[in-house]
Amino acid sequence: MIMVVCLFAESSAQFASINPINNNSSNYQAIPIKTAASTWFDVSYYRLELNIFTPANYLTGAVSIVGVCRKANEQKLTFDLVQNMHIDSILVNSLKCSFLQSSEYFDISLSTATSLGLKLSVEIFYQGTPISTGLGSFSFDTHSGVPWIYSLSQPYGTKDWWPCKDDPSDKADSADIIVTCDSTFRVGSNGLLRSVVNNNNGTSTFYWKERYPIASYLISIAITNYSQFSNWYRYTSTDSMEVLNYVLPEHYDEAIQKLPVTVDMLKIFSDLFGQYPFIKEKYGHAEFGRGGAMEHQTMTSMTNFNEVTIAHELAHQWFGDMITCQSWSDLWLNEGFAQYSSALYLEHQYGSSAYWSFMQSQINRAYQAPGFIGVPDTSSARNLFNVSRIYSKSSSVLHMLRHVLGDSVFLRVLYIYANDPALMYSTATTSDFQNICEMVSGLDLDYFFQEWIYGAGFPNYFYSWTWKSMKDSSVLVLDITQVNNQGTPQFFTMPVDIRITTARRDTLVTVWNNALTQQFQIRCDDKPSAVLLDPDEWIIRYTFAGADRPPAGFFLEQNYPNPFNSTTTILYWLPKRSAITLKIFDLLGREVETLADAVQSAGAHEYHWNASSKASGVYIYRLAAGEVELTKKMVLIR
Repeated sequence: MIMVVCLFAESSAQFASINPINNNSSNYQAIPIKTAASTWFDVSYYRLELNIFTPANYLTGAVSIVGVCRKANEQKLTFDLVQNMHIDSILVNSLKCSFLQSSEYFDISLSTATSLGLKLSVEIFYQGTPISTGLGSFSFDTHSGVPWIYSLSQPYGTKDWWPCKDDPSDKADSADIIVTCDSTFRVGSNGLLRSVVNNNNGTSTFYWKERYPIASYLISIAITNYSQFSNWYRYTSTDSMEVLNYVLPEHYDEAIQKLPVTVDMLKIFSDLFGQYPFIKEKYGHAEFGRGGAMEHQTMTSMTNFNEVTIAHELAHQWFGDMITCQSWSDLWLNEGFAQYSSALYLEHQYGSSAYWSFMQSQINRAYQAPGFIGVPDTSSARNLFNVSRIYSKSSSVLHMLRHVLGDSVFLRVLYIYANDPALMYSTATTSDFQNICEMVSGLDLDYFFQEWIYGAGFPNYFYSWTWKSMKDSSVLVLDITQVNNQGTPQFFTMPVDIRITTARRDTLVTVWNNALTQQFQIRCDDKPSAVLLDPDEWIIRYTFAGADRPPAGFFLEQNYPNPFNSTTTILYWLPKRSAITLKIFDLLGREVETLADAVQSAGAHEYHWNASSKASGVYIYRLAAGEVELTKKMVLIR
């Protein structure tokens, strides 16, 4: 999922444990999750029958949940649902049962105790106006004065609008979504549209049938007076799959120009990861109003038609929808993989320069990532979906892994991971992915996952070199020292490329850097004119050559060029990890723009200010970090 603007709400939580890669991961303890549903009940089927009333903005529903008891002698069955949605009655195996509704869940008193393997069919009849928490949950909105209803349940919002087991680890085998609404509307949802029935009372009923396994948070609806068009993905000489698009009428012309690229993406990703995983149903898009996009299974909810966003959400159909993170602590398996897949799409569609440009933007943002990718605290949606960490750093980790393994092995890893029978249409953990990496490559990669997934920060490499000319052979003596400003791990074990430039040639060698301070002797017959560490910038890192070091204090350099026309660059240095702001002011002290407002690591940082919409004149830029404030002037000439 890609989000732009998010509002969040906190609620109570139960606790479950995270499974780290090994027992040495002492930083990883019990973490809160947002479900109260019975863990012993294994959901196999959901049926949602919803009536949507506008302009009253009200919902009535009957939801059936079918599943199997994995534990005997239980007499209370619990599901998730916020109290704002009022339950009228509940049937279990067609018998009425008593229940107790609490703030975010409800308990059903079973008439008889469970037995192992017992199948239960639960019907919940309820009504209310859904609340909207987290990333959006459920919204009654309008566009151009027309009612517009849509959902976005990730991560904890499913229970805001229908009773369920709000837990990504328990996927239903199938689902039916049946929605009755104003007959002038269309309803977009998961799977295939089996029927539309005009009820001859101003309403129509839409029946969507999903027959692939699906997590509860991926079930969605989107309703308004959509315009509709289709493209077709032809995956054999005789077979094709519909790419169905529901777009706002006012955006139809733009959508019909920009969305057909999805077909190219389907071909590229199917070649990379195996056939589109829901090939017997469809893929498509439905516009919604939350900001960004959300990878609802077989029908992504979209805010814009940006090419990279389209690729990201399509990639989620493999990584997130077919293979779903087992817990939200493994969210990087969804978001990092989708973000990196956008880079792979750009590489295959436009060439390596497009790949590198995209990944450089991700690495630049990854420097700002706080904490661990293997998120120890999943109670806050804001923390969980931190963009610099869960999107940029996670995708950058895959970029680094590609270099560690080599292109062919890395792409083979992605294919085997996406086609592992134990993971397809199921759930995965980080250790599942690590195991596949190690099986395919034959390497022990525990060091890599421990430092990049369960560690924080990144290496600052301080290096220096001398050349020793000897009669038989000459050597380059290279000294490398590391600092990690976030402290865990103290240093990073990585293969590090070294480019040695002499008068006759450039030579690229790789050293195995696995110590805080380390010296290497590399045969080098000619005196080097330059030595660069990680010259192609595969690693999230800062490098400091020779006597270069982070300054003893904060340092703000003069922008360049100065004076400038339209665009200029501002460079500053931080002596330590700091919360900073970088702002632009006019000469009257009025704030013009905020370029940065983040926690950043020690080292150099730069921002580009595009002032093409600003008037000529003198501006002031200010770097603030705690009690430190540094300012300089710059001149814009138009």
